[in-house]
Amino acid sequence: MKYIHVYALFLMSVFLTSCGQDKTGLPQDNIKSEINDIGPNIMVRNIKNGRNGTILIAGPNNSSFGDVFRYDARLPEVQGKSFTNLTGKIGPHRFWDVLEDRRGNTWFTSTDSGVYYYNGKSIQHFTTTEGLADNRVMFVYEDKAGIIWFGTGNGLSSYDGKSFRSFKNPNPSRDYSGRNWNNDITKILEDKTGKLWVGTRGAAFVYDGKTFTTLTHKGEPFIDVWAIMEDRKGNIWLSGFNGFKVSQTGGLWRYNASTFTKVSERGAYTIIEDEKGNIWTTGPVNPANSTVQALSRYDAKSLYSNKPTVTEIKSGNAFYGLLEANDGSIWFGDATGVYRYDGKTITDFYNKAGQKKYIIDTKQSAVVWKGSTLLGGWEGSKFLGDGSQTGDVDILKGELLIDNRHLVGGTVEVDMNTIGNFVDQRSLNQLPAFFDVKKFPVSTFAITKVETGNTKVPSDGSIRVNYGNIKVTGNLTLEGITKAVTFPARMQFKHGMDGTVEMNGTLIIDRTDWSIDYASEKHFDKSGDGTISDDVKLFMKIVAKKIKR
Repeated sequence: MKYIHVYALFLMSVFLTSCGQDKTGLPQDNIKSEINDIGPNIMVRNIKNGRNGTILIAGPNNSSFGDVFRYDARLPEVQGKSFTNLTGKIGPHRFWDVLEDRRGNTWFTSTDSGVYYYNGKSIQHFTTTEGLADNRVMFVYEDKAGIIWFGTGNGLSSYDGKSFRSFKNPNPSRDYSGRNWNNDITKILEDKTGKLWVGTRGAAFVYDGKTFTTLTHKGEPFIDVWAIMEDRKGNIWLSGFNGFKVSQTGGLWRYNASTFTKVSERGAYTIIEDEKGNIWTTGPVNPANSTVQALSRYDAKSLYSNKPTVTEIKSGNAFYGLLEANDGSIWFGDATGVYRYDGKTITDFYNKAGQKKYIIDTKQSAVVWKGSTLLGGWEGSKFLGDGSQTGDVDILKGELLIDNRHLVGGTVEVDMNTIGNFVDQRSLNQLPAFFDVKKFPVSTFAITKVETGNTKVPSDGSIRVNYGNIKVTGNLTLEGITKAVTFPARMQFKHGMDGTVEMNGTLIIDRTDWSIDYASEKHFDKSGDGTISDDVKLFMKIVAKKIKR
């Protein structure tokens, strides 16, 4: 392999930071799905083996916080007892990675507050004050000598149990927001010779303890490398872009100590080798278009052929953390939780009971109505003029039911005593002939059916917000009369599945179906210019928050 120093790098956005759903046409296993309500609902960035067969899971929930969980198969998989939140009492920080070292100490890295260390009795906090290169730490690794390495936003840091040392790649790259991307570390691996292979948002490099050597192929650096792995044969696998022609050179690569071979156009956020020699990856199907991502398996028997056999186990939203557990099962994470695949069944550690209840926040939610007075004359079948009125009405209470990341039910109760409009013409709305609020003070809507439409990827590429177009059907009760209605809506999950859900929709009803006939179009000959359109628009914004167990 030839190494050269590179003095200018092309700035790139991280290709693993958006989500979407699509089919890729690759062969898929005959996979069954199973759901368990015991797992963390976080963006699972990293999954690692702990001691005694435990599994450690780390990732952020949104831009301000995250958590680290430990899974212990020896504990019963009921009521969440097999999962323990290890960082819940530390505080609201954006935890990203975790490591249990050979001494049994646990390290938690964050992208906003440095590193936390737990020795089984107490927690220590390390930041730049103690010698850490930067408080933004995305990776933690233990080498063969027991030294703990940290990949920070400003270079490498090592800790020998007493003090920190920091190392910066001197090879310059084009800065982004004041950062040298060659020192924005994403991955660390010690190979069999003791050299450190380091992935960065800039150019990947090898560090032998003295020299930082830029990793190159055909004179071009590998840039934006998030995944590096050494297999049993000593080959190094990595995923990144080789050179500046991103759409042509991204993908999965293998290095055999002398030559780089491009194995696939598919990219990877994480790469592992299982006990059978198969290579597994999580990440984009096409690095140039990261909205399509998957968990993929490369068959061991065809790894060195011109076209390896790739089986897509699961595709959809952004996939990140990946691990083979001691029992041979494959664990992987996406933007909202963690899964286990045993070769036949994918277990989604999300929802064992079937439904999760979100209580409507009545202060943040709103129902706005709009009605029109038909002014002017009559011309054929068309009414002329627009005398629209708008107003709002208060929500008393309600809930939404979420099953396996989909809206399946819910109820909303509205206080009809609060109905009014913005021009303060309440007397019209409170006439018994229009709304008899004394007799029917509450109106309700109960969801009976939800159809899922196309999933839309946010324009900003955020993986912390999942948008979905849906069609909602339910029973609307007004003035003591219940009728079925259907309307389009848009769902938005914020801050992971344990955060907030928002639904926005517009419902158009014919008020006369509920015997609200005051000044109806059907009686235009009696009402004249005072006629009010039978169609009433209801604009709904429903904000609900998950019930904490």
